[in-house]
Amino acid sequence: MKKLIGNILILIAISILIFIADGMLKNKQHQDQLIQSFAGIKTEAATSKMMGGFSTNIAPNLSSEAANEVTGILRIDSIDLKAPVVRGATPAKLNKSLGTIDGLDEPGTLNGSAAIAGHQSHVFGQFFNRLDELQIGDKFSLETISETLHYEVFDIIVVKPENVGIVKRQKGITLISLITCYPERSNQFRLVVQAKQI
Repeated sequence: MKKLIGNILILIAISILIFIADGMLKNKQHQDQLIQSFAGIKTEAATSKMMGGFSTNIAPNLSSEAANEVTGILRIDSIDLKAPVVRGATPAKLNKSLGTIDGLDEPGTLNGSAAIAGHQSHVFGQFFNRLDELQIGDKFSLETISETLHYEVFDIIVVKPENVGIVKRQKGITLISLITCYPERSNQFRLVVQAKQI
């Protein structure tokens, strides 16, 4: 009987490991697809601009999600993050990628305020699970279709979820806020990393 129970527990553990590995692989493939699609969109936009607005339709096979949703690629070298950013921060979108918060300025808007949200703890994928490792002075970039924006972290704070004023515009700063739940595996607070464009 003990041997049977032991074998069942081993099979359950193996099944869980397979489930997690499969989920992580699918998430990685989805992230890679969004990044490749964004590269295709960027190439098409650049070619269209060179041709005076005439579209050569270089990226006809892009998924509708990528064509309509991907706004950029966030790179934070200090935490080994390279992830696509989609338009909107709905729960469904945040399960698959990082998302921009609606109602704010586009990234790079002079004296504007933009924000990107992402999960810290997620079953499949990394997203913002190392965001709490960033320090003041760290630098990162956001590649958009038209340019690459560079930022430097100047503030890291923990606030209550209802403290939405934290992302308001600040005079003389082109601001971006990276936002995730805090602490890990809890949504009690929000970790907000604020950076200015340099």
